[in-house]
Amino acid sequence: MGHHEVIVVGRGLIGSAAARHLADAGHDVALVGPIEPDDYRGAGPFSSHFDQGRVTRIAAFEEPWGTWAKASIERYAEIARRSGINFHDPVGLVVLAEDAERAMSIGAGLGADVSMLTTRELRNRTGIASVVPEHRIAWEGAPAGVINPRALRDAQVICASQAGATAIDDVVVGVQRDEQPVSLTLRSGHTMTADRVLFCTGAYGAEVLGIDIPLQKRLRTIILAELDPGPELPTLIIDNPPHPALEEAYWVPPVVWPNGKHLIKIGGDSIPMNVGTDADQIDDWFRSGASEQEGDALFELLETLLPDRLVTRYAHKPCVVSYTPAGVPHITSVSDSISVAFGGCGAGAKSSDELGRLAMVELLSS
Repeated sequence: MGHHEVIVVGRGLIGSAAARHLADAGHDVALVGPIEPDDYRGAGPFSSHFDQGRVTRIAAFEEPWGTWAKASIERYAEIARRSGINFHDPVGLVVLAEDAERAMSIGAGLGADVSMLTTRELRNRTGIASVVPEHRIAWEGAPAGVINPRALRDAQVICASQAGATAIDDVVVGVQRDEQPVSLTLRSGHTMTADRVLFCTGAYGAEVLGIDIPLQKRLRTIILAELDPGPELPTLIIDNPPHPALEEAYWVPPVVWPNGKHLIKIGGDSIPMNVGTDADQIDDWFRSGASEQEGDALFELLETLLPDRLVTRYAHKPCVVSYTPAGVPHITSVSDSISVAFGGCGAGAKSSDELGRLAMVELLSS
């Protein structure tokens, strides 16, 4: 496998973005991580890329999420042009929350197309019923909407490869981090070395490094459902939804899945929250197929929010989301030659290109 100036471990959204930025800057970079298997219940490490849609938006409840998202969104078109892969659909966003005006204020300050709606305007425009009196209703227009995480990941890998990066389908199982150059052992039995290594390993955190960086690994369930014809839906975020088993929820409007079906996806945080502590628990969660009970709650919420639509449940699937104590991604150096970037906090997909760039900056400055 040889020696590289930089190795990026983790072939997800942040890792693939970091590899592209490094390659574009002229660095000799290898991107190491398994390609997505055909069955998410197969061999780990698992990710949540068995998915066709994530929310993208500039409006944010806390900075600097809005700034990171704007920087990433402004590069979507160039990534799509270079790779030949379209991954963005600007269908807009609705936020239902008591502090929705705060998110819109941050978005407006960054130039987003934002406005407040009445319950009647929301219902007439989208068919969505706002049933919590305390909620304020905010709308963000294009470029807010949907990104396909699988397509974005593939686009980043193509762009990185075009710029000279080497993509390797393998799993890092061991690290000699006190050596120089850093030595990595792969599941295949091969060994690689690098002057610098960036770990973008998602919910698995820094376990392979043997260091303890706190991550809360929320084991979530999503459901997929079919809808009868009706108004075009935006993406949606709802805080304190009208269901006792849910703390917050989101949906991505119907998109085409690999089986050809147009399915809406809804997910969120359950009450009580289901949290994993280590890689084995994450693996078990994906192999289990997730929580039927949580899926029932999400389906009931979907029916409540779309009272005029016929909603047919299709399937429920597992998901994992990693949160840092600070509520922002953990991008830092752990030695002179090793940096880490993980902890998307449920909002990292849309901002992943900028997070990858920031990870590159941190790695090269260490």
